[in-house]
Amino acid sequence: MKKNLYQTLILTRPQIEKLINLKQAIVAVEEAFQEYAMGRAQMPPKIYLDLKEYGGDLRAMPVYLSGAKSCGIKWVNSHSFNRKYGLPAVMAVFILNDPRTGFPLSIMDATYLTALRTSAGSAVATKYLARRNSSVVSLVGCGIQAQYQIQALRQVMSIKDVRVWGFQE
Repeated sequence: MKKNLYQTLILTRPQIEKLINLKQAIVAVEEAFQEYAMGRAQMPPKIYLDLKEYGGDLRAMPVYLSGAKSCGIKWVNSHSFNRKYGLPAVMAVFILNDPRTGFPLSIMDATYLTALRTSAGSAVATKYLARRNSSVVSLVGCGIQAQYQIQALRQVMSIKDVRVWGFQE
């Protein structure tokens, strides 16, 4: 019997925070958007598991970049009432696989990665779609994502005014 040389790497949020920052995420997301536009990435629609009785859902989000040495799936929730449990509304885990064998190379906390990716996507869109002299940002919602959005947008524009609409439960 052949010995299995593979080992699955487990990465926690603090470890991931040391590996990538928002500026790097913006560059990576911009490159990924370009690859997707060129037809070199697969990103099927999300699959939703509706948990109406709990006021939330779970989403499966697979992705593969042609030529990459990995593919994966993010399993992410959205539970707006999690504050009462002391939990974030959105949490995630990512499983990174070897596309040749399917072996799980890494299982990682993806809550921070989700915040980076979402805000980095907004920064890339702003870079290409906003007027060059735009300086006002309006946000709907004042949760953790709003903080990441402002940080990301500051990377691609000069912000003079931030307007936020939100409500407290």
